[in-house]
Amino acid sequence: MKDAIRNLIAKLKEQGSPVPKPASEEDLKRAQTAGFPDELLDLYRQCEPKSCIELKQRIWSIQNAIIENTGAVPGCALSPHGFIVFASTMCGDAYCIDTNVATSEGQHPVVLFSHEVIGEDASLSDIQRLRLEVASSLEDFLQKFTNGTLNKEPSYG
Repeated sequence: MKDAIRNLIAKLKEQGSPVPKPASEEDLKRAQTAGFPDELLDLYRQCEPKSCIELKQRIWSIQNAIIENTGAVPGCALSPHGFIVFASTMCGDAYCIDTNVATSEGQHPVVLFSHEVIGEDASLSDIQRLRLEVASSLEDFLQKFTNGTLNKEPSYG
């Protein structure tokens, strides 16, 4: 994942965007308590934006990701089921790490959900039906995010 983060930082520098700094230990503890998986904590250990990293989509800061998971739709409906929002499309659709699925290396896929279809009262069966995998891992997501090939169209059922 280090190469994917290095490439992202190079892209931000190339565009003249602010380069994220490592997250504070206090913020990392808050993220861990909020249920963020290890690979997301690893990203933030190396590269946490002040508010967000914005290219064609956004990667949220720890503080904003916690808000997305607890006080915003669709995250507040998704996070209790193991889908941790950490990024979004420009339209507000949520990229989540699916902690329900893991590879043999312990990596989780990244999935996309529409904010228009997943409401606070969404059932687990609705959530599973609308789950759209867009990256096999966080590293894969970062590569696609950086090179502009990340899918931004969620499933509407």
